[in-house]
Parts: sequence; C-alpha cells; structure tokens
Amino acid sequence: MRAWALVVLVAACGGGGAGQPTQTAKAPVGAASVHKCGETDKTHDYDLHDPDGDEALVPCAKSGARDYSGIVHIETIPEGVHITINATDDEVDTGVLGSDVRNRDAVIVYPKGPGSKAIEVPLMKTKDGYTGDRIIPYEELGKLTDEGTKLDVAIFDHDKAGEASEELHLSLAVSAGKSCEKAFEETPDTMEMGKAQEKDLDADKLGAPIGSGIVTGCGLPDSASTDICVTMKDGKALGASVLVTPTNNRVAACIDKRVRQLRYPSSHRPNKIHKKF
Repeated sequence: MRAWALVVLVAACGGGGAGQPTQTAKAPVGAASVHKCGETDKTHDYDLHDPDGDEALVPCAKSGARDYSGIVHIETIPEGVHITINATDDEVDTGVLGSDVRNRDAVIVYPKGPGSKAIEVPLMKTKDGYTGDRIIPYEELGKLTDEGTKLDVAIFDHDKAGEASEELHLSLAVSAGKSCEKAFEETPDTMEMGKAQEKDLDADKLGAPIGSGIVTGCGLPDSASTDICVTMKDGKALGASVLVTPTNNRVAACIDKRVRQLRYPSSHRPNKIHKKF
C-alpha cells in the first residue's frame, strides 16, 4: 500500500511565519506502537501549559489501523507549540519537497487557515513508516484562552496510484485555559443567610502577588505594556487574560502561566482584578 500523509495544521487565527523543524527532548510514541484509531469528528483539547505535552491518535483509514495509523504528539516549548507526527505505513514515498502532494507522502502546515500560504514539513522514513515535525510559533496562535486556536490536522492516505486519496482529520484546540472574563461570569457569588459576611478585599491586596518580576522574567520589552486580568476565589486563579501591546503571544503566554500558578489572598467570593505594567 502506498500512503501519503498531508498534515494540515490550520490555525483559526494568527499571523507570522512558521518555525523551523526541531528535535524534541521528550521522545513521542514511536510509529511501530501506533495501531489504535482516533475518534472522528472530535476536537482534542490541548493545555498550552501542560508540562509533559500530550498525544492524540489520528482516525484510521477505512481499511483499519493495520493499513495506516498515526499519532500526533503536542508539546509547548519556548518558541511555541511543537507538533510531531509518527505514522505506520508499509510503503512510504516522500517524493520531492514542493511537488504535488497528491502523488506522495507530505506534511503541509497552513498556519493562517485554509487557503493560506502552505509550509511543508520534511518527512523522514522510519522502519515502520515515517516521522515529521514542525514548530507552530506563538505568533501563529491567535487566541490563547477559552476555545483557543483551532488546528486542523488533515491526513491523506494514498493507497494506489491514480486513485483519490482518503482524507483523515484530527482537530486540535490549543488553549491556556479559561479567560478572566469567562471565569468571572461563570462563578456565582453566593451568600449564606444568617452567616456573617467576610470583608471585601481591595484590588491592591488581591493583586499584590503579581509583581513586576513576573513580567520582566517573561521578557516583556521596555517598549511594551501589559494588562493582566485574573479572576480568583479561595486563593486560586480561576481564569486569566493577558493583553500585551504591541502583541507578543510568547510573552503573554508566559505571564498567563505564571499568574495562574500564584497563590492569592483567600476570599470565598469570586474577585476579578486588573494589573498593568
């Protein structure tokens, strides 16, 4: 069986150029061990702050996992989101980079969505199939919270010359978690009858754990500014939103991660604060 794979990483929004291939420190699952099938029409949620990365199975071809199977490994690195695909296939023809992908194995990234400029990922043959990887830079991720940025992984399984390829899809939603605004809207402010109400804490005290060392440690340029919004309850962040001007998703993601990990003054009521630097 001849298979060719087109992995299309379609960011729902974002901008900038795609990064260069890289090597990951943590080895993803090898192609030889991939034989299960992923669910079709299901979006796989990826936590941008996951320290260990995550993996998602590609839906298999109609002939089953023994014909073609693949796994996508996702991890967050300093440059952005690193995506690696490992696939099992009994015949691999990577052809020539830039040639017609309908006649060979290929991995193509569309960072700005369908119809945008395509960037090919080089594939390397393995004993059981192929592997390939690409960094999606932070600049390509449009939204960092709530539903995040949707990436579409489209794999085309080419069985025989002259026949149309079977198209498989894996949808990835990359997000840092709930935004400050959504968390505040979804967290009720409850009051127990007959129980003394605790004193409200002022914004300065609630926001005190967010110091300037966080933004400088994340590399906020001197020429930039940031507006940090955090919804908190019982000393923990329930949601966060970080706006950096001019836009810098790498710095915003770093600040977002740090403010979500902080301990805040304890209050049983939900509180939303803004802090600017």
